[in-house]
Amino acid sequence: MKVNSQDFKKWREREIFLKIHVPPDAPFFLRLDGWRFQRLSEKLKAEKPFDKRFTECLISASKKLFTEGFNPTLVYISSDELNILFLNTKFFGGRVEKIDSISAGFISSAFTLSLAKTFKKECIAAFDSRIVITQTDEMILEYLCWRQLNTWRNHNNAYAYWIFRKIGLKPSEIAEKLKGMKTKELHEEMFKHGLNLTQTPQWQRRGILLYKEPFTKHFGNQLVVRWTIRENWELPLFTSEDGEKLIQKILKWKRKEERIIGKREN
Repeated sequence: MKVNSQDFKKWREREIFLKIHVPPDAPFFLRLDGWRFQRLSEKLKAEKPFDKRFTECLISASKKLFTEGFNPTLVYISSDELNILFLNTKFFGGRVEKIDSISAGFISSAFTLSLAKTFKKECIAAFDSRIVITQTDEMILEYLCWRQLNTWRNHNNAYAYWIFRKIGLKPSEIAEKLKGMKTKELHEEMFKHGLNLTQTPQWQRRGILLYKEPFTKHFGNQLVVRWTIRENWELPLFTSEDGEKLIQKILKWKRKEERIIGKREN
């Protein structure tokens, strides 16, 4: 077969991709959702409805984002979901497909390795990824409030599902039973089975937050700022005053870090 470089140009034209970019300097969240995690947890024989080891593996994978060059502002972890905040689009030129594909592949790999190490079993984990633009600090907080509310709902449904399974209901029967059930009704039903959904571990109800916190350190006569990754398992409600103050403080710390880095580069 005789070919030359000109013959291969057609393949470049057959590549399918969208030339979409995140607006410059626009804060955004990456939301990564686990793919078929119920099947994965069954294969690993994880505890139901929540396994702390599973969550610790998500945290381990998320920490890699801070240490391997992604440098996010924060990561909000809930169930099989990661919400990763970036205050700018300096990496990958803001190219949406590049950001989505690399981040999903990176987290999938890091999480799979952590699971294998923790559970001592071979497994494959995968995530999908999407970008959500949040143009202001108010939108950032509102987004986190939304995802935390979703965390609470998922928490309630997860406990209800496994309690109903224990008493012998089939998955289809459980789905029908939960359909349209209001939160108050669900809580009353769980209370009949000896479970108070407001007394479960706080990280299950409200999620976990990772972020970089500054601290000062002496080097000779000089005082310098350093940063450590903080795991917060005891989150306030983001709709509360304490929750709003926490997010504002994290954003302030991140902007301080970026100013310091900018001065060093200049």
